[in-house]
Amino acid sequence: MIQQQSILVLDDHPAQRMATLLQLAALGYHDTCQAADGAAALEQLDRMEHLDIVICDIRMSHMDGIEFLRRLASHRLRPSILICSAVEESLRRSVLFLAAQLGLPVLGDIGKPIPVHFLSKLLQRHGCRPPPAEPTLAAAPFAALDIGSALPLAEFSACYQPQYALHSLDITGVEIQCVWQHPLRGRLPAAAFMPLLAADQRQALNRHIAEQGLHFVSALQRRDLTLNVSLPLADLQLRAASLPDAIQDCLERYRLSPASLSLEVQAADFAQAPLVAIENLIRLRLKGCHLTLQADATSLPALYRLHELPFDQIKLDARHIWPAEHPAAYRADTAAVMASAASLGIQVLATGIRNWQQNQVLLHMGCQVGTGEWYAQPMDEPAFLQWIYPALEQRSA
Repeated sequence: MIQQQSILVLDDHPAQRMATLLQLAALGYHDTCQAADGAAALEQLDRMEHLDIVICDIRMSHMDGIEFLRRLASHRLRPSILICSAVEESLRRSVLFLAAQLGLPVLGDIGKPIPVHFLSKLLQRHGCRPPPAEPTLAAAPFAALDIGSALPLAEFSACYQPQYALHSLDITGVEIQCVWQHPLRGRLPAAAFMPLLAADQRQALNRHIAEQGLHFVSALQRRDLTLNVSLPLADLQLRAASLPDAIQDCLERYRLSPASLSLEVQAADFAQAPLVAIENLIRLRLKGCHLTLQADATSLPALYRLHELPFDQIKLDARHIWPAEHPAAYRADTAAVMASAASLGIQVLATGIRNWQQNQVLLHMGCQVGTGEWYAQPMDEPAFLQWIYPALEQRSA
């Protein structure tokens, strides 16, 4: 079910305005209004109590889209901006950059004629907000967490973060992550406790989460929803000669295709890996599994060595390449990694994508797949089912 949102269509072409309104109605958006130029749109906004989204053309007579955005930036209403224009893509990107610099929420841009499927996905992004954080105790440092030798596995559970194609916003798979429902601190992400665990604890926890996650993914598959799934490998797992057979056993028990499974290795774990680890990874690739190397641009193996390694995906943190927060040299390193990966046929996945601008920057740098709060937060099983339900419904129709 589509969450009702109020939308203003701003376009000086009557036929295009009507076509957009009809498309919105077909998608289930009925709280709509229209304006032929920026001045008329601002007059309507003065009379409104609330507005969620403006679908805005750029080239218009009288007040154009540029001046409208500048004036909208000082208005009491702060709707999200979706650019819909026939001007070239580079100009649409520049207009969205201007809107963001003016402090306006940016939803994205589409050309003309409007691709309805893509319009629907962008409108759905407007309703995505991080779920309310569960209360945690932050008085003591994470190093003070009481992690004994007997790991309380019942307190740990799998959560699921969708991966998506940056160019189309289609879901491409799901990353299985671990969360800890700590009795005192509340819900903790893996980054808060994984570095504190001993090697054998990480291995036990990874197995526990993998069983939970694969059981859930297998249940989804029985409901005719097949997803690619990404799982982490701990250092001890990577070094165990039995790893390929253990993975094969999981695939058979849960009736999953090797091509649907991606196994994720930390660069730090792989850096000093013995030959048995490389042999394991090669055997897993021969079985048809995918292999992901998680690193930042400075901790990846030398670019000339990428072609020697069995990985077919590199995972980078998008937060490290956003211009306002990190030096240009780091972004140059990341761009070089992406260019090298593209030349070798290695897919690049970016994590931590927070907005449309980051999505587009990464897309034009050569990144194909991403995750992040802009698209969807990590979810437990009930929340993920509720999130993915429209896809289930569409497939069964």
